[in-house]
Amino acid sequence: MKALFLTRYGLSINKNVKFFEREIDDPKRDEVRIETYAAGLNPIDQKIIFGLALIIMKPKRPFPLGFDLAGIVVKKGDAVTDLNIGDKVYSKVPWDQMGTISEQILVRANMVALKPKNTTFAAAAGLPLVACTVLDSFQVANIKKGSKILIHAGSGGIGTFAIQYAKYLGAYVYTTTSTKNVALVKSLGADVVIDYKKQDYRKIVKDLDVVYDTLGRKYTRQALSVIKKGGKIISIAGHHDDATLKKVGISKFFRILFQIKGSILMYRMKRKGVFYKHVWSYPNKKKLNYIRVLIESEKIKPVNDKEFPFEKAAEALAYLRTNRAKGKVTIKIKEAVIS
Repeated sequence: MKALFLTRYGLSINKNVKFFEREIDDPKRDEVRIETYAAGLNPIDQKIIFGLALIIMKPKRPFPLGFDLAGIVVKKGDAVTDLNIGDKVYSKVPWDQMGTISEQILVRANMVALKPKNTTFAAAAGLPLVACTVLDSFQVANIKKGSKILIHAGSGGIGTFAIQYAKYLGAYVYTTTSTKNVALVKSLGADVVIDYKKQDYRKIVKDLDVVYDTLGRKYTRQALSVIKKGGKIISIAGHHDDATLKKVGISKFFRILFQIKGSILMYRMKRKGVFYKHVWSYPNKKKLNYIRVLIESEKIKPVNDKEFPFEKAAEALAYLRTNRAKGKVTIKIKEAVIS
């Protein structure tokens, strides 16, 4: 079976990834074998290629790439009772089963759910990681009716889902985006759309209950100027708090380095009475089933940008790197007669 592998770390995607053939074993008792119809791309894929995820994982190269997929179950282990051969499914695979940019893959069944009936394989493949990340983030933030939230980068993969889910929960949503994407994020339900090319969001938003930091760096620091006392800053791109680092298995040495780097920022947040949490998502079947209900009931609509053919997977990764995608970028692995 053909799959996209990382052969070496570095900034040049075309030089670092190659297609290889690989054998796919029969599934273990708790696994399913999935024929992949589409794979979804995420920023973590780039970080792995660039070598920025080495403090989390150190796999032996070459190794296959990709975390999100949608496809059809072709084999299953004898302990799997809630999925059947022929089921159309979607999944975010765990780190040790990475490799969704592949014709087939083995996945533990507790990470697999039926895909939404009203989506294509491509749309379903773009959902798992971003949707589960937003779910986990908003649970920590305790988003509820009337909550005032700022969602940075509203037109991105995370942002397009987060805006819709925040509105579903009853929040009042501010978001930032570029001029060309203003209409898109308005259509998703954002109450106040801030064109960052023309406006300084810090002059528009104040006393927020929640800042959803999807950008990190200066935006994590700037969140203090718009959050209310006692508010929450939830980040997926900024400073890593020690509890989160410990939970994902980061060594004590690197945890200490992270805490030294972020000590001044954390002090300022504590002084203002602001809660801060860096969220790592932990997708599973239960969350994917919940997301399926949201999609099938049309409470949320997937937003996809471009779909690349399998043989142009490297181009898809390069396009993702431009940060110009509106919604998700996906790869078509196999043509579906009926999605």
